[in-house]
Amino acid sequence: MGRIAAGTPIEAISEVASHVAVPQQMMRAGRSHYALEVRGDSMIEAGINDGDIVVIEEGSSADNGDIVVALVEGQEATLKRLRRKSGMIALEAANPAYETRMFRDDQVSVQGKLVGLIRTY
Repeated sequence: MGRIAAGTPIEAISEVASHVAVPQQMMRAGRSHYALEVRGDSMIEAGINDGDIVVIEEGSSADNGDIVVALVEGQEATLKRLRRKSGMIALEAANPAYETRMFRDDQVSVQGKLVGLIRTY
């Protein structure tokens, strides 16, 4: 498990910080998955809070409206809703305090999409 920004993007870090048990029903057989701890509040209206753990199915494709781990310009990783619009990619927050960020298609690389959420109280 690593960390992902849900707010201001953070520098992408590809090291494992710890391990977490993920229920089998959150994962599709034959696919690679990873877990990330959410830092920030930009996805709160999607039910994703600071400190939650998101389960991500690794992959480079996503449909419009999917919540994805997006790598921006090869450096910043963020958790946002993806929308494709006229050759551009919009990374949308689920919190009105954050603006939608627009990028050229070649500036954003999808690293995976959200398939589960783990919350501790």
